[in-house]
Amino acid sequence: MAVRAKPTADQVQEKKSTQQPKTVGRLVLVTGDKGGTGKSVVARIILDIYRHRNINCIAYECDQSNPQLYRHYNKVQPGVSALKLNQRGGADALQDDLKRLSPKVSLVDLPAGAAEYFESVAKDIFLFQNAQRLGYRITMVSVLGRLKDSVLQLKRLVDFCGDRVDYVVVKNLYWGDENKFTRYNNSKVKQSVEALGAIELLLPELYDDIFDLIDSKDLTFREALEHEDFSLSNQSRIFGWIDAVESEFAKAAVQLGLE
Repeated sequence: MAVRAKPTADQVQEKKSTQQPKTVGRLVLVTGDKGGTGKSVVARIILDIYRHRNINCIAYECDQSNPQLYRHYNKVQPGVSALKLNQRGGADALQDDLKRLSPKVSLVDLPAGAAEYFESVAKDIFLFQNAQRLGYRITMVSVLGRLKDSVLQLKRLVDFCGDRVDYVVVKNLYWGDENKFTRYNNSKVKQSVEALGAIELLLPELYDDIFDLIDSKDLTFREALEHEDFSLSNQSRIFGWIDAVESEFAKAAVQLGLE
């Protein structure tokens, strides 16, 4: 009977180093360039879907100047927490909560133009290493406008993050149909993120007057469906918009933690 040789210490260590922890959840970070691209609108509708489906999600607001996610969704339990990424240690709670609470999803609405300092924050808290250690896969949701800054912000994220994250690129159709995003469509960064498996989504346009009324009353999107200040026709438009968004975002169900 042959005796199987014991693995050497080096072989054991190599096996350990190649074993990846099972992915138990998603860390979804929503980014965009300077204010106005629709970044926070995307964060709001994603959180709206999480809450509607009772998905265990912790949500974080990082935009102190225009805290839309907090303003509209903090009243929906379990609320929205604030992260001050521009302060030393301000991002610690993000990954400490992953270990303490083990949510299925953590959603982070980053400030506009966050790519300019996301690198230093990620390095400071060892974000990639700790997310992997805890079994969380990171998804970067990049919301595009039609200006050059959108492409530059995404390029910076791709250059820094590489294949350590998944990518979801959202074209906000408020700025025109998908073919109008020529700077992105003709860019090398589009080729780069596609090579990394990026999912491209379209955010349907919602009428300005409807959106403005939702915004002025600090409503969630689903609250507007039954609010007395909205006509039946406009409630129907909101319902159709939410339904269209859910169908579109289902294309990235794995990356957004919706599966």
